[in-house]
Amino acid sequence: MNSDFVLQELKLIDPSMGSGHILVYAFDVLIQLYVAEGFRERDAVELILRNNLYGLDIDKRAFQLAYFALMMKARQYSRRILNKHIKLNVYTVPGEAGISESDIKLLPMNFPDQEKAFEDLETLVTNFKYGSDLGSLIEFKDIDFENLKSGLNTENISLFDDDIRKMVCVGELLQQKYDIAVTNPPYMGSSGMNKILSDFVKKYFPNSKSDLFGVFMERLEKMVKSSGYYSMITQHAWMFLSSFEKLRNKINKQTIVNMLHLGTRAFEEIGGEVVQTTAFVISPADYKNYSGSYVRLVDFENHKLKEEKTVAVIEKENTDYLYTTTQNNFTKIPGQPISYWVSENLIHDFVIGKRMDEVVTPKVGLQTGDNNYFLREWWEVEHDKIKFDAKSIPDAVESGKKWFPYNKGGSFRRWYGNYDYVVNWENDGQEIRNFVDDKGKQRSVVRNPSYYFKEAITWSDVTSGNFSIRYREIGSLFDSTGPSIFSVSRNDRIYLLGLLNTPVGNYVFKILNPTIHMHVGYASLFPTLINLSIRDRVINISKKCIDIAKEDWLCSETGWTNFKKHPLI
Repeated sequence: MNSDFVLQELKLIDPSMGSGHILVYAFDVLIQLYVAEGFRERDAVELILRNNLYGLDIDKRAFQLAYFALMMKARQYSRRILNKHIKLNVYTVPGEAGISESDIKLLPMNFPDQEKAFEDLETLVTNFKYGSDLGSLIEFKDIDFENLKSGLNTENISLFDDDIRKMVCVGELLQQKYDIAVTNPPYMGSSGMNKILSDFVKKYFPNSKSDLFGVFMERLEKMVKSSGYYSMITQHAWMFLSSFEKLRNKINKQTIVNMLHLGTRAFEEIGGEVVQTTAFVISPADYKNYSGSYVRLVDFENHKLKEEKTVAVIEKENTDYLYTTTQNNFTKIPGQPISYWVSENLIHDFVIGKRMDEVVTPKVGLQTGDNNYFLREWWEVEHDKIKFDAKSIPDAVESGKKWFPYNKGGSFRRWYGNYDYVVNWENDGQEIRNFVDDKGKQRSVVRNPSYYFKEAITWSDVTSGNFSIRYREIGSLFDSTGPSIFSVSRNDRIYLLGLLNTPVGNYVFKILNPTIHMHVGYASLFPTLINLSIRDRVINISKKCIDIAKEDWLCSETGWTNFKKHPLI
Protein backbone atom coordinates (compact mmCIF):
# COMPACT_ATOMS: atom_id res chain seq x y z
CA MET A 1 0.00 0.00 0.00
CA ASN A 2 1.34 3.43 -0.89
CA SER A 3 1.45 6.43 1.44
CA ASP A 4 -1.68 7.93 -0.13
CA PHE A 5 -3.79 4.89 0.70
CA VAL A 6 -6.92 5.69 2.72
CA LEU A 7 -8.39 2.70 4.55
CA GLN A 8 -11.93 4.09 4.42
CA GLU A 9 -11.77 4.06 0.62
CA LEU A 10 -10.80 0.40 0.28
CA LYS A 11 -13.53 -1.62 -1.42
CA LEU A 12 -13.67 -5.43 -1.15
CA ILE A 13 -16.34 -7.54 -2.88
CA ASP A 14 -17.33 -11.18 -2.80
CA PRO A 15 -19.49 -11.59 -5.94
CA SER A 16 -20.69 -15.08 -4.98
CA MET A 17 -20.76 -14.59 -1.24
CA GLY A 18 -22.91 -17.56 -0.18
CA SER A 19 -23.53 -17.26 3.54
CA GLY A 20 -20.81 -14.64 3.95
CA HIS A 21 -17.82 -16.56 5.36
CA ILE A 22 -15.26 -14.53 3.38
CA LEU A 23 -16.89 -11.20 4.23
CA VAL A 24 -16.96 -12.07 7.93
CA TYR A 25 -13.27 -13.00 7.87
CA ALA A 26 -12.47 -9.80 5.97
CA PHE A 27 -14.34 -7.87 8.69
CA ASP A 28 -11.94 -9.19 11.36
CA VAL A 29 -8.92 -8.24 9.24
CA LEU A 30 -10.26 -4.74 8.60
CA ILE A 31 -10.95 -4.17 12.30
CA GLN A 32 -7.29 -4.89 13.00
CA LEU A 33 -6.20 -2.44 10.31
CA TYR A 34 -8.46 0.31 11.60
CA VAL A 35 -7.33 -0.17 15.20
CA ALA A 36 -3.70 -0.07 14.03
CA GLU A 37 -4.45 3.34 12.50
CA GLY A 38 -5.88 4.62 15.78
CA PHE A 39 -9.63 4.14 15.27
CA ARG A 40 -11.90 2.98 18.07
CA GLU A 41 -13.51 -0.40 17.31
CA ARG A 42 -17.05 0.95 17.39
CA ASP A 43 -16.17 3.70 14.92
CA ALA A 44 -14.36 1.21 12.69
CA VAL A 45 -17.40 -1.08 12.58
CA GLU A 46 -19.60 1.59 11.03
CA LEU A 47 -16.94 2.55 8.48
CA ILE A 48 -16.46 -1.09 7.45
CA LEU A 49 -20.15 -1.70 6.92
CA ARG A 50 -20.69 1.54 5.00
CA ASN A 51 -17.50 1.74 2.94
CA ASN A 52 -15.44 -1.44 2.76
CA LEU A 53 -17.48 -4.61 2.33
CA TYR A 54 -19.70 -5.59 -0.61
CA GLY A 55 -21.36 -8.87 -1.51
CA LEU A 56 -23.71 -10.41 -4.08
CA ASP A 57 -25.42 -13.76 -4.59
CA ILE A 58 -28.28 -15.20 -6.61
CA ASP A 59 -29.71 -17.13 -3.64
CA LYS A 60 -32.01 -15.14 -1.34
CA ARG A 61 -31.46 -17.52 1.58
CA ALA A 62 -27.69 -17.17 1.23
CA PHE A 63 -28.07 -13.38 1.19
CA GLN A 64 -30.12 -13.51 4.39
CA LEU A 65 -27.48 -15.64 6.12
CA ALA A 66 -24.68 -13.34 4.94
CA TYR A 67 -26.57 -10.26 6.13
CA PHE A 68 -27.18 -11.84 9.54
CA ALA A 69 -23.58 -13.04 9.87
CA LEU A 70 -22.16 -9.58 9.11
CA MET A 71 -24.49 -7.87 11.56
CA MET A 72 -23.61 -10.34 14.29
CA LYS A 73 -19.92 -9.83 13.58
CA ALA A 74 -20.46 -6.07 13.81
CA ARG A 75 -22.35 -6.53 17.08
CA GLN A 76 -19.28 -8.35 18.45
CA TYR A 77 -17.30 -5.09 18.24
CA SER A 78 -20.07 -2.53 18.77
CA ARG A 79 -23.07 -3.20 21.02
CA ARG A 80 -25.00 -0.25 19.63
CA ILE A 81 -24.56 -1.03 15.95
CA LEU A 82 -28.07 -2.49 15.57
CA ASN A 83 -29.55 0.88 16.54
CA LYS A 84 -27.66 2.64 13.74
CA HIS A 85 -29.96 1.17 11.03
CA ILE A 86 -27.05 0.82 8.62
CA LYS A 87 -27.91 -0.56 5.20
CA LEU A 88 -25.31 -3.19 4.32
CA ASN A 89 -23.83 -3.36 0.82
CA VAL A 90 -24.91 -6.96 0.30
CA TYR A 91 -27.71 -7.94 -2.07
CA THR A 92 -29.42 -10.65 -4.01
CA VAL A 93 -28.95 -10.07 -7.73
CA PRO A 94 -32.38 -9.03 -9.11
CA GLY A 95 -34.21 -11.28 -11.53
CA GLU A 96 -37.20 -10.83 -13.80
CA ALA A 97 -39.22 -7.98 -12.24
CA GLY A 98 -42.01 -7.72 -14.78
CA ILE A 99 -41.21 -4.08 -15.52
CA SER A 100 -41.71 -2.98 -19.13
CA GLU A 101 -40.36 0.01 -21.04
CA SER A 102 -43.73 1.75 -20.75
CA ASP A 103 -43.71 1.17 -16.98
CA ILE A 104 -40.36 2.94 -16.70
CA LYS A 105 -41.61 6.02 -18.53
CA LEU A 106 -44.56 6.26 -16.14
CA LEU A 107 -42.36 6.39 -13.04
CA PRO A 108 -43.17 9.59 -11.12
CA MET A 109 -39.52 10.39 -10.46
CA ASN A 110 -37.55 13.53 -11.24
CA PHE A 111 -33.98 13.01 -12.41
CA PRO A 112 -31.43 15.75 -13.16
CA ASP A 113 -31.11 14.20 -16.64
CA GLN A 114 -34.48 12.61 -17.28
CA GLU A 115 -33.70 11.21 -20.75
CA LYS A 116 -30.43 9.58 -19.62
CA ALA A 117 -32.16 8.16 -16.52
CA PHE A 118 -34.88 6.39 -18.53
CA GLU A 119 -32.26 5.05 -20.94
CA ASP A 120 -30.19 3.68 -18.03
CA LEU A 121 -33.22 2.20 -16.32
CA GLU A 122 -34.13 0.35 -19.51
CA THR A 123 -30.58 -1.04 -19.61
CA LEU A 124 -30.88 -2.23 -16.00
CA VAL A 125 -34.25 -3.89 -16.56
CA THR A 126 -33.06 -5.62 -19.74
CA ASN A 127 -29.84 -6.95 -18.24
CA PHE A 128 -31.42 -8.12 -14.99
CA LYS A 129 -34.09 -10.09 -16.85
CA TYR A 130 -31.99 -13.23 -16.30
CA GLY A 131 -30.28 -12.05 -13.12
CA SER A 132 -31.24 -15.18 -11.20
CA ASP A 133 -29.27 -17.25 -13.75
CA LEU A 134 -26.34 -14.95 -14.46
CA GLY A 135 -25.78 -13.27 -11.09
CA SER A 136 -22.56 -11.27 -10.83
CA LEU A 137 -21.52 -12.16 -14.37
CA ILE A 138 -23.72 -9.28 -15.57
CA GLU A 139 -21.70 -6.18 -16.43
CA PHE A 140 -22.67 -2.51 -16.79
CA LYS A 141 -20.80 0.34 -18.40
CA ASP A 142 -21.46 4.09 -18.62
CA ILE A 143 -24.60 4.12 -16.48
CA ASP A 144 -24.95 7.39 -14.55
CA PHE A 145 -25.87 6.02 -11.13
CA GLU A 146 -25.56 9.41 -9.42
CA ASN A 147 -28.26 10.71 -11.73
CA LEU A 148 -30.46 7.67 -10.96
CA LYS A 149 -29.95 7.89 -7.20
CA SER A 150 -30.86 11.56 -7.22
CA GLY A 151 -34.24 10.70 -8.71
CA LEU A 152 -34.79 7.75 -6.40
CA ASN A 153 -34.22 9.90 -3.36
CA THR A 154 -37.44 11.84 -3.97
CA GLU A 155 -40.52 11.18 -1.91
CA ASN A 156 -42.45 9.80 -4.88
CA ILE A 157 -43.45 6.18 -4.36
CA SER A 158 -44.50 3.89 -7.20
CA LEU A 159 -45.58 0.30 -7.54
CA PHE A 160 -42.13 -0.65 -8.83
CA ASP A 161 -40.10 1.64 -6.55
CA ASP A 162 -38.46 -1.11 -4.47
CA ASP A 163 -37.52 -3.18 -7.52
CA ILE A 164 -36.03 -0.15 -9.25
CA ARG A 165 -34.09 0.87 -6.14
CA LYS A 166 -32.62 -2.62 -5.83
CA MET A 167 -31.63 -2.70 -9.51
CA VAL A 168 -29.87 0.64 -9.14
CA CYS A 169 -28.01 -0.48 -6.01
CA VAL A 170 -26.88 -3.81 -7.48
CA GLY A 171 -26.14 -2.29 -10.88
CA GLU A 172 -23.81 0.21 -9.26
CA LEU A 173 -22.01 -2.60 -7.44
CA LEU A 174 -21.55 -4.43 -10.75
CA GLN A 175 -20.21 -1.33 -12.53
CA GLN A 176 -17.83 0.12 -9.97
CA LYS A 177 -14.23 -1.07 -9.58
CA TYR A 178 -12.84 -2.63 -6.42
CA ASP A 179 -9.46 -2.79 -4.77
CA ILE A 180 -9.96 -6.44 -3.81
CA ALA A 181 -12.26 -9.20 -5.04
CA VAL A 182 -12.34 -12.51 -3.17
CA THR A 183 -14.62 -15.48 -3.69
CA ASN A 184 -15.12 -19.22 -3.62
CA PRO A 185 -16.93 -19.42 -6.98
CA PRO A 186 -19.52 -21.96 -8.06
CA TYR A 187 -18.12 -25.03 -9.85
CA MET A 188 -20.23 -26.05 -12.82
CA GLY A 189 -19.11 -27.68 -16.06
CA SER A 190 -20.62 -26.48 -19.32
CA SER A 191 -22.81 -29.59 -19.50
CA GLY A 192 -24.54 -28.58 -16.26
CA MET A 193 -25.44 -25.06 -17.39
CA ASN A 194 -28.93 -24.17 -18.52
CA LYS A 195 -29.37 -22.59 -21.96
CA ILE A 196 -29.44 -19.02 -20.68
CA LEU A 197 -26.17 -19.36 -18.77
CA SER A 198 -24.53 -21.49 -21.46
CA ASP A 199 -25.32 -19.03 -24.26
CA PHE A 200 -24.16 -16.11 -22.11
CA VAL A 201 -20.75 -17.53 -21.18
CA LYS A 202 -20.11 -18.70 -24.75
CA LYS A 203 -20.72 -15.15 -25.98
CA TYR A 204 -19.00 -13.12 -23.27
CA PHE A 205 -16.49 -15.54 -21.72
CA PRO A 206 -15.31 -17.83 -24.56
CA ASN A 207 -11.87 -18.32 -22.98
CA SER A 208 -13.27 -19.88 -19.80
CA LYS A 209 -16.64 -21.30 -20.84
CA SER A 210 -15.67 -24.89 -19.88
CA ASP A 211 -16.50 -24.31 -16.22
CA LEU A 212 -18.18 -21.57 -14.21
CA PHE A 213 -15.22 -21.18 -11.86
CA GLY A 214 -13.10 -20.18 -14.86
CA VAL A 215 -15.75 -17.68 -15.94
CA PHE A 216 -15.59 -16.09 -12.49
CA MET A 217 -11.81 -15.82 -12.82
CA GLU A 218 -12.31 -13.61 -15.85
CA ARG A 219 -15.15 -11.70 -14.21
CA LEU A 220 -13.16 -10.87 -11.09
CA GLU A 221 -10.27 -9.59 -13.19
CA LYS A 222 -12.71 -7.10 -14.74
CA MET A 223 -14.15 -6.08 -11.36
CA VAL A 224 -10.88 -4.92 -9.79
CA LYS A 225 -8.74 -1.89 -10.51
CA SER A 226 -5.51 -2.39 -12.42
CA SER A 227 -3.71 -1.73 -9.13
CA GLY A 228 -5.96 -4.16 -7.23
CA TYR A 229 -5.98 -7.89 -6.54
CA TYR A 230 -8.38 -10.78 -6.88
CA SER A 231 -8.20 -14.03 -4.97
CA MET A 232 -10.08 -17.30 -5.39
CA ILE A 233 -10.09 -20.96 -4.58
CA THR A 234 -10.93 -23.10 -7.60
CA GLN A 235 -10.42 -26.51 -9.10
CA HIS A 236 -6.88 -26.75 -10.44
CA ALA A 237 -8.03 -27.85 -13.90
CA TRP A 238 -7.48 -24.37 -15.35
CA MET A 239 -3.75 -24.70 -14.63
CA PHE A 240 -3.28 -27.62 -17.04
CA LEU A 241 -6.20 -28.68 -19.25
CA SER A 242 -6.23 -27.72 -22.92
CA SER A 243 -9.81 -26.45 -22.59
CA PHE A 244 -8.46 -23.59 -20.42
CA GLU A 245 -5.41 -22.76 -22.56
CA LYS A 246 -6.84 -19.42 -23.74
CA LEU A 247 -7.62 -18.52 -20.14
CA ARG A 248 -4.02 -19.31 -19.15
CA ASN A 249 -2.83 -17.08 -21.98
CA LYS A 250 -4.75 -14.21 -20.35
CA ILE A 251 -3.59 -15.08 -16.83
CA ASN A 252 0.04 -15.15 -17.97
CA LYS A 253 -0.34 -11.53 -19.11
CA GLN A 254 -1.26 -10.66 -15.51
CA THR A 255 0.72 -11.44 -12.35
CA ILE A 256 0.23 -14.43 -10.08
CA VAL A 257 1.37 -13.02 -6.74
CA ASN A 258 1.17 -16.30 -4.83
CA MET A 259 -0.57 -19.66 -4.86
CA LEU A 260 -1.41 -22.51 -2.51
CA HIS A 261 -1.68 -25.59 -4.72
CA LEU A 262 -3.84 -27.59 -2.33
CA GLY A 263 -4.61 -30.79 -4.22
CA THR A 264 -7.19 -33.16 -2.72
CA ARG A 265 -8.66 -33.22 0.79
CA ALA A 266 -7.97 -29.60 1.58
CA PHE A 267 -11.29 -29.51 3.50
CA GLU A 268 -11.39 -32.97 4.99
CA GLU A 269 -13.28 -31.79 8.02
CA ILE A 270 -16.39 -31.46 5.82
CA GLY A 271 -16.31 -34.74 3.95
CA GLY A 272 -12.95 -35.87 2.59
CA GLU A 273 -13.45 -34.49 -0.91
CA VAL A 274 -11.13 -35.53 -3.72
CA VAL A 275 -11.53 -32.39 -5.84
CA GLN A 276 -8.13 -30.97 -6.77
CA THR A 277 -8.10 -27.34 -5.64
CA THR A 278 -5.82 -24.33 -5.74
CA ALA A 279 -6.01 -20.93 -4.04
CA PHE A 280 -4.29 -17.87 -5.47
CA VAL A 281 -3.88 -14.09 -5.51
CA ILE A 282 -3.57 -12.39 -8.90
CA SER A 283 -3.00 -8.79 -9.92
CA PRO A 284 -4.44 -7.67 -13.28
CA ALA A 285 -1.24 -5.69 -13.82
CA ASP A 286 1.69 -7.31 -15.61
CA TYR A 287 4.67 -6.85 -13.32
CA LYS A 288 7.55 -7.90 -15.55
CA ASN A 289 9.88 -10.54 -14.13
CA TYR A 290 7.97 -10.74 -10.85
CA SER A 291 8.80 -13.96 -8.99
CA GLY A 292 5.60 -15.42 -7.59
CA SER A 293 5.53 -17.75 -4.60
CA TYR A 294 3.94 -21.18 -5.00
CA VAL A 295 3.35 -23.60 -2.13
CA ARG A 296 2.94 -27.17 -3.38
CA LEU A 297 0.70 -29.05 -0.94
CA VAL A 298 -0.62 -31.72 -3.30
CA ASP A 299 1.54 -34.46 -1.78
CA PHE A 300 0.27 -33.95 1.80
CA GLU A 301 -2.62 -36.26 2.52
CA ASN A 302 -5.00 -34.27 4.71
CA HIS A 303 -6.07 -30.75 5.61
CA LYS A 304 -4.20 -30.73 8.93
CA LEU A 305 -0.88 -31.47 7.28
CA LYS A 306 -1.57 -28.89 4.58
CA GLU A 307 -2.30 -26.29 7.24
CA GLU A 308 0.86 -27.13 9.19
CA LYS A 309 2.99 -26.91 6.06
CA THR A 310 1.46 -23.57 5.12
CA VAL A 311 2.21 -22.16 8.58
CA ALA A 312 5.81 -23.33 8.19
CA VAL A 313 6.10 -21.30 4.99
CA ILE A 314 4.59 -18.21 6.64
CA GLU A 315 7.06 -18.54 9.52
CA LYS A 316 9.88 -18.80 6.96
CA GLU A 317 11.06 -22.23 7.92
CA ASN A 318 13.20 -24.18 5.46
CA THR A 319 10.84 -26.03 3.13
CA ASP A 320 11.28 -28.02 -0.06
CA TYR A 321 7.73 -27.43 -1.27
CA LEU A 322 7.95 -23.63 -1.68
CA TYR A 323 8.78 -22.55 -5.22
CA THR A 324 9.44 -19.14 -6.73
CA THR A 325 9.35 -18.54 -10.47
CA THR A 326 8.41 -15.97 -13.08
CA GLN A 327 5.39 -16.55 -15.29
CA ASN A 328 7.55 -16.08 -18.34
CA ASN A 329 8.75 -19.65 -17.76
CA PHE A 330 5.19 -20.97 -18.23
CA THR A 331 5.00 -19.51 -21.72
CA LYS A 332 8.00 -21.61 -22.81
CA ILE A 333 6.05 -24.85 -22.30
CA PRO A 334 3.46 -25.87 -24.92
CA GLY A 335 -0.03 -25.08 -23.66
CA GLN A 336 1.42 -22.72 -21.01
CA PRO A 337 0.57 -24.93 -17.99
CA ILE A 338 1.09 -23.31 -14.59
CA SER A 339 3.96 -25.70 -13.87
CA TYR A 340 5.73 -23.63 -11.24
CA TRP A 341 7.84 -26.54 -9.91
CA VAL A 342 9.69 -27.21 -13.18
CA SER A 343 13.44 -26.69 -13.20
CA GLU A 344 15.23 -24.27 -15.52
CA ASN A 345 16.99 -27.20 -17.23
CA LEU A 346 13.72 -28.91 -18.08
CA ILE A 347 12.20 -25.65 -19.34
CA HIS A 348 15.26 -25.38 -21.60
CA ASP A 349 14.47 -28.87 -22.94
CA PHE A 350 11.02 -27.67 -23.95
CA VAL A 351 12.62 -24.74 -25.76
CA ILE A 352 15.18 -26.76 -27.76
CA GLY A 353 13.33 -30.09 -28.10
CA LYS A 354 10.94 -31.00 -30.88
CA ARG A 355 7.32 -31.71 -30.08
CA MET A 356 6.75 -35.44 -30.20
CA ASP A 357 4.20 -35.10 -33.02
CA GLU A 358 6.96 -33.57 -35.17
CA VAL A 359 8.98 -36.79 -34.85
CA VAL A 360 6.25 -39.46 -34.89
CA THR A 361 2.49 -39.64 -35.55
CA PRO A 362 0.19 -40.00 -32.50
CA LYS A 363 -3.38 -41.06 -33.31
CA VAL A 364 -6.64 -41.95 -31.55
CA GLY A 365 -8.66 -44.85 -32.87
CA LEU A 366 -12.04 -46.52 -33.08
CA GLN A 367 -15.09 -45.73 -30.98
CA THR A 368 -17.52 -48.63 -31.42
CA GLY A 369 -20.52 -46.93 -29.81
CA ASP A 370 -21.22 -50.04 -27.68
CA ASN A 371 -18.20 -51.96 -26.41
CA ASN A 372 -20.40 -54.46 -24.58
CA TYR A 373 -21.86 -55.51 -27.90
CA PHE A 374 -18.82 -55.38 -30.18
CA LEU A 375 -15.99 -56.47 -27.87
CA ARG A 376 -15.10 -59.78 -26.22
CA GLU A 377 -12.16 -60.96 -24.22
CA TRP A 378 -10.27 -63.19 -26.63
CA TRP A 379 -10.95 -66.45 -24.73
CA GLU A 380 -14.72 -65.87 -24.92
CA VAL A 381 -14.97 -66.56 -28.67
CA GLU A 382 -14.01 -69.51 -30.86
CA HIS A 383 -10.27 -69.46 -31.42
CA ASP A 384 -10.48 -70.24 -35.13
CA LYS A 385 -12.65 -67.16 -35.74
CA ILE A 386 -9.88 -64.83 -34.58
CA LYS A 387 -7.25 -63.42 -36.94
CA PHE A 388 -4.32 -62.60 -34.66
CA ASP A 389 -1.83 -61.35 -37.24
CA ALA A 390 -3.63 -59.31 -39.91
CA LYS A 391 -1.16 -57.01 -41.63
CA SER A 392 -3.65 -54.65 -43.25
CA ILE A 393 -7.36 -54.07 -43.84
CA PRO A 394 -7.32 -56.09 -47.13
CA ASP A 395 -5.54 -58.92 -45.33
CA ALA A 396 -8.20 -58.85 -42.59
CA VAL A 397 -11.05 -58.90 -45.11
CA GLU A 398 -9.52 -61.74 -47.13
CA SER A 399 -9.12 -63.86 -43.99
CA GLY A 400 -12.91 -64.05 -43.60
CA LYS A 401 -12.46 -63.88 -39.83
CA LYS A 402 -14.88 -62.06 -37.52
CA TRP A 403 -12.71 -61.15 -34.54
CA PHE A 404 -9.43 -59.21 -34.41
CA PRO A 405 -7.16 -58.09 -31.53
CA TYR A 406 -8.25 -54.78 -30.05
CA ASN A 407 -6.13 -52.34 -28.07
CA LYS A 408 -8.22 -50.38 -25.57
CA GLY A 409 -5.56 -49.28 -23.14
CA GLY A 410 -5.86 -51.37 -20.01
CA SER A 411 -4.04 -51.49 -16.70
CA PHE A 412 -0.55 -50.21 -15.89
CA ARG A 413 1.98 -52.21 -17.88
CA ARG A 414 5.22 -51.16 -19.49
CA TRP A 415 6.92 -52.52 -22.63
CA TYR A 416 4.41 -55.23 -23.69
CA GLY A 417 1.02 -56.66 -22.80
CA ASN A 418 -2.69 -55.94 -22.37
CA TYR A 419 -3.69 -58.19 -25.28
CA ASP A 420 -7.06 -58.90 -23.73
CA TYR A 421 -9.77 -57.94 -26.19
CA VAL A 422 -10.95 -58.76 -29.69
CA VAL A 423 -13.41 -56.70 -31.75
CA ASN A 424 -15.99 -57.65 -34.34
CA TRP A 425 -14.39 -56.24 -37.50
CA GLU A 426 -15.91 -58.74 -39.92
CA ASN A 427 -15.98 -57.55 -43.52
CA ASP A 428 -13.99 -54.39 -42.73
CA GLY A 429 -16.16 -53.51 -39.74
CA GLN A 430 -19.40 -53.45 -41.67
CA GLU A 431 -21.62 -53.78 -38.60
CA ILE A 432 -19.72 -51.15 -36.62
CA ARG A 433 -19.63 -48.71 -39.53
CA ASN A 434 -23.42 -48.98 -39.84
CA PHE A 435 -24.19 -48.85 -36.13
CA VAL A 436 -26.91 -46.23 -35.47
CA ASP A 437 -29.35 -45.45 -32.67
CA ASP A 438 -33.16 -45.58 -32.80
CA LYS A 439 -33.27 -42.17 -34.48
CA GLY A 440 -30.80 -43.17 -37.17
CA LYS A 441 -27.92 -41.18 -35.67
CA GLN A 442 -24.46 -42.69 -36.11
CA ARG A 443 -23.19 -44.09 -32.80
CA SER A 444 -19.79 -45.40 -33.87
CA VAL A 445 -16.80 -43.28 -34.92
CA VAL A 446 -14.24 -44.94 -37.19
CA ARG A 447 -11.10 -42.82 -36.76
CA ASN A 448 -7.83 -43.22 -38.65
CA PRO A 449 -8.59 -46.62 -40.26
CA SER A 450 -5.46 -46.37 -42.44
CA TYR A 451 -3.44 -47.02 -39.24
CA TYR A 452 -5.36 -50.15 -38.22
CA PHE A 453 -3.25 -53.32 -37.85
CA LYS A 454 0.04 -51.40 -37.95
CA GLU A 455 2.87 -51.81 -35.46
CA ALA A 456 2.78 -49.08 -32.81
CA ILE A 457 3.58 -48.04 -29.28
CA THR A 458 0.56 -47.35 -27.10
CA TRP A 459 -0.60 -46.20 -23.68
CA SER A 460 -3.80 -46.05 -21.64
CA ASP A 461 -5.78 -42.85 -21.83
CA VAL A 462 -6.83 -43.17 -18.18
CA THR A 463 -4.22 -43.70 -15.50
CA SER A 464 -4.47 -43.13 -11.77
CA GLY A 465 -0.75 -43.57 -11.16
CA ASN A 466 2.44 -43.46 -13.21
CA PHE A 467 2.47 -43.33 -16.97
CA SER A 468 3.22 -46.57 -18.83
CA ILE A 469 3.68 -47.17 -22.55
CA ARG A 470 4.19 -50.45 -24.43
CA TYR A 471 4.96 -51.98 -27.79
CA ARG A 472 2.06 -53.28 -29.89
CA GLU A 473 2.74 -55.81 -32.64
CA ILE A 474 1.21 -55.88 -36.10
CA GLY A 475 -2.40 -57.12 -36.12
CA SER A 476 -4.52 -54.91 -33.83
CA LEU A 477 -7.13 -52.23 -34.17
CA PHE A 478 -6.96 -49.53 -31.51
CA ASP A 479 -9.55 -47.73 -29.42
CA SER A 480 -10.03 -44.08 -28.51
CA THR A 481 -8.83 -45.01 -25.00
CA GLY A 482 -5.73 -46.74 -26.36
CA PRO A 483 -3.98 -43.91 -28.25
CA SER A 484 -1.10 -45.11 -30.39
CA ILE A 485 2.07 -43.72 -31.92
CA PHE A 486 3.15 -44.60 -35.46
CA SER A 487 6.23 -43.83 -37.53
CA VAL A 488 7.99 -44.92 -40.68
CA SER A 489 11.10 -45.83 -38.70
CA ARG A 490 10.70 -48.69 -36.24
CA ASN A 491 13.83 -47.55 -34.41
CA ASP A 492 12.26 -44.12 -33.80
CA ARG A 493 9.34 -45.81 -32.07
CA ILE A 494 11.56 -48.08 -29.98
CA TYR A 495 13.82 -45.19 -28.98
CA LEU A 496 10.80 -43.12 -28.00
CA LEU A 497 9.36 -46.08 -26.07
CA GLY A 498 12.53 -46.19 -23.97
CA LEU A 499 12.45 -42.44 -23.39
CA LEU A 500 8.78 -42.31 -22.35
CA ASN A 501 9.05 -45.24 -19.95
CA THR A 502 11.69 -43.49 -17.83
CA PRO A 503 10.97 -41.52 -14.63
CA VAL A 504 11.78 -38.40 -16.65
CA GLY A 505 9.05 -39.26 -19.12
CA ASN A 506 6.55 -39.74 -16.31
CA TYR A 507 7.65 -36.45 -14.72
CA VAL A 508 7.18 -34.50 -17.95
CA PHE A 509 3.69 -35.89 -18.49
CA LYS A 510 2.74 -34.84 -14.95
CA ILE A 511 3.79 -31.34 -15.94
CA LEU A 512 1.78 -31.30 -19.14
CA ASN A 513 -1.32 -32.75 -17.47
CA PRO A 514 -1.36 -34.05 -13.88
CA THR A 515 -4.95 -35.32 -14.13
CA ILE A 516 -5.84 -38.98 -14.68
CA HIS A 517 -6.33 -38.49 -18.43
CA MET A 518 -3.42 -38.49 -20.86
CA HIS A 519 -5.10 -37.60 -24.15
CA VAL A 520 -3.15 -37.78 -27.37
CA GLY A 521 -3.05 -33.97 -27.48
CA TYR A 522 -1.01 -33.79 -24.29
CA ALA A 523 1.31 -36.61 -25.34
CA SER A 524 1.98 -34.77 -28.60
CA LEU A 525 3.55 -31.90 -26.64
CA PHE A 526 6.31 -34.07 -25.12
CA PRO A 527 9.74 -32.47 -25.85
CA THR A 528 11.75 -35.01 -27.84
CA LEU A 529 15.54 -34.81 -27.70
CA ILE A 530 17.44 -37.42 -29.69
CA ASN A 531 20.90 -38.06 -28.26
CA LEU A 532 22.75 -39.77 -31.09
CA SER A 533 25.58 -40.87 -28.81
CA ILE A 534 23.28 -43.15 -26.79
CA ARG A 535 20.50 -43.77 -29.33
CA ASP A 536 21.58 -47.30 -30.28
CA ARG A 537 22.08 -48.25 -26.63
CA VAL A 538 18.60 -47.01 -25.70
CA ILE A 539 17.07 -48.95 -28.60
CA ASN A 540 18.85 -52.17 -27.59
CA ILE A 541 17.80 -51.83 -23.94
CA SER A 542 14.19 -51.13 -25.00
CA LYS A 543 14.15 -54.24 -27.21
CA LYS A 544 15.39 -56.39 -24.33
CA CYS A 545 12.70 -54.96 -22.07
CA ILE A 546 10.06 -55.73 -24.72
CA ASP A 547 11.28 -59.33 -25.00
CA ILE A 548 11.22 -59.87 -21.23
CA ALA A 549 7.76 -58.31 -20.85
CA LYS A 550 6.46 -60.31 -23.83
CA GLU A 551 7.69 -63.61 -22.42
CA ASP A 552 6.08 -62.75 -19.09
CA TRP A 553 2.76 -61.90 -20.79
CA LEU A 554 2.60 -64.95 -23.04
CA CYS A 555 3.44 -67.31 -20.18
CA SER A 556 0.46 -66.08 -18.18
CA GLU A 557 -3.05 -67.51 -18.45
CA THR A 558 -4.14 -64.54 -20.56
CA GLY A 559 -1.40 -65.03 -23.13
CA TRP A 560 -2.95 -66.43 -26.31
CA THR A 561 0.07 -68.55 -27.28
CA ASN A 562 2.62 -70.65 -25.41
CA PHE A 563 0.65 -71.00 -22.19
CA LYS A 564 0.85 -74.52 -20.80
CA LYS A 565 1.13 -74.05 -17.08
CA HIS A 566 1.85 -71.26 -14.62
CA PRO A 567 5.62 -70.56 -14.49
CA LEU A 568 5.67 -70.87 -10.70
CA ILE A 569 4.39 -74.48 -10.81
